[in-house]
Amino acid sequence: MAHYTGRVQTPTALPAQPPPQAPPVLVHASRPYNTWAIVSASFAASTILGTWCLGGLVAIITGHVARSQIKRTGEAGEGLALAGLIAGYISIGLFFLFVLAYIAFFVFIFAFAATHPGTFPSPSPSAVPIASQ
Repeated sequence: MAHYTGRVQTPTALPAQPPPQAPPVLVHASRPYNTWAIVSASFAASTILGTWCLGGLVAIITGHVARSQIKRTGEAGEGLALAGLIAGYISIGLFFLFVLAYIAFFVFIFAFAATHPGTFPSPSPSAVPIASQ
């Protein structure tokens, strides 16, 4: 029989613990942006800087191309394409309103001149005699 000595032996080292696990990182795979949508939004923004009709026309064409590609491929950029379309149509509308106002101005001027022939100064001799020396 074994004799009890009253001593308890403690281990010299603790057993190896596995390293703590890092919390899992949730990675959301973002969809790539459609290039034509970015081009559409860029040209729509350029209408503010003065490209008017040209920038609006490019924004409309590329916006429609982008929307059809986005529906087919599922890429991101639907909002950019829509913003490009809206700004493009507005810029072309404003351009045509400007052209219409320009034409209307000259039509008004020529119509006024045709209906009021005697109201403009003419190069006639002056009524005041010039003093002779």
